[in-house]
Formats: sequence, C-alpha cells, structure tokens
Amino acid sequence: MNTQYVEQREGVYWVAGTRVSLDSVVYAFLDGHTAESIAQSFPVLTLEQVYGAITFYLANRPVIEAYL
Repeated sequence: MNTQYVEQREGVYWVAGTRVSLDSVVYAFLDGHTAESIAQSFPVLTLEQVYGAITFYLANRPVIEAYL
C-alpha cells in the first residue's frame, strides 16, 4: 500500500487531507518534539500521519528547507 502523507495545494505543503501545514510539523520536529508530542498538539493528525510528514521532510530536505 502506498500512502501519500503530504500534498501541495496552491503552493503550500499540507499534511494530506488536513488543514495542518507541513511547516507546523517540521518546525515542531526541528524544535526537538517527538512524533508523539506533535500528534498530541494536533489532535486531527494520527501518529502515522505525523511520522509520514516527518519522513517526507527528511526524504526531501533540500526542497522543503528552500520552501521554508
């Protein structure tokens, strides 16, 4: 199964199917928050979605850092 965790809408990256920006997850991750604490901060996200967003960031770091 291939799940898409991040999507781009109107030039902005979002956690797929939500109104949570990838920026929010990435900045929390870079501040040292765990995936579990990020999921608690954004109750609309599952832990799987948080890990998926972090993995997307890590796999596409140069592109996302330029975007941020």
